[in-house]
Amino acid sequence: MRSFLLLAFEAARDAFRRRFVVAIAVVLTLSLLWVRSCIDFGPVQVNQQAVDPALIAGFLAPILFSLQALSVLVITGVLASDHLARPLADGSSTLWLARPISRDAYAGARLTGALAVALGAGAVLLGGTAALLAARHGVAVAPALLAAAATALGSIVVAALAMALSLAIGRTAVLLAVLVAVPLQGFANALRLALALVQPDAALPDALAAFDRFGPPLGTAVFAAVAAWHPHVDVSGMLLPALGRLALWAAGAVALLMIVFRRIDIPR
Repeated sequence: MRSFLLLAFEAARDAFRRRFVVAIAVVLTLSLLWVRSCIDFGPVQVNQQAVDPALIAGFLAPILFSLQALSVLVITGVLASDHLARPLADGSSTLWLARPISRDAYAGARLTGALAVALGAGAVLLGGTAALLAARHGVAVAPALLAAAATALGSIVVAALAMALSLAIGRTAVLLAVLVAVPLQGFANALRLALALVQPDAALPDALAAFDRFGPPLGTAVFAAVAAWHPHVDVSGMLLPALGRLALWAAGAVALLMIVFRRIDIPR
C-alpha cells in the first residue's frame, strides 16, 4: 500500500509538472469568466411580460454546468493520453517495475496520479460554476454534487480507456479519439434525453443511437442530475440507472487497462 501511494504521488507530481497544466489553468480561468458573463444579466421580458427568473435559471444552469463537466472529461482524457505510455517509451517505468511492484499497481498508480490532477481541476471548475450559479440564481447545491460525482466516474472511464488505447496506438491518435468521442458521446446522450422529453417515440440516427445505447453514459448521468434545476423537467428516474451503468463502465475500463498493460512487453 505504501509503495502504491508513493507511485501515485510521483505520478501526480509528474502530471503537475507538465506544460499542459498551464493550459488547464488558462482553461479554468476562461471557463469561469465565461460562466460569469453568461449568468450576469438583468430582468428578461418577452412581449412586455417579465419572465420568471427561476425558469431562466432552470434552462441556463443545466446547460452551463453540463458543458463544464464535458470539458473536465476532455481534460482528463488529454492528460491521461500518454501518462502511462510515456514512461514506457523513455524507460523510466523499468526502474519502478524492477522493484517488487506489480504491473497492476504501477498502472493503477499512474491512473490515480492523472486523475488526481484532472479531478482537482474539475473540482475548481465545477465548484466555481456551482457557486456562481447558486449566488446569482439561487440554484440548489445537491444536483451539482450529484453531477460532479457522475463527472468523476466518467473521468475514470475516459482516463482508463485513453491509457489503454495509448498502449496500442500513438498519442496523436489517442488525442483525436478523446476530442471526437467524448463530445460525441455527450451530444448523443443529450439529444436522446431531449427527445425523451419532447417526443418519446422519436429515434436517434443510427450512429448516435449506437453511441447512446452502447457507450458509457457520460452525459446522461450529468444531465439527469442537473435537470433537477428546471422547474418543469423531471428525469430523476434516469439518474440512478445512469450512475449504475457509469460505475460498471468505470470498473470495466480499469480492468481493461490492467489486462492490456500485463500483455505489454517491457524490456528489463
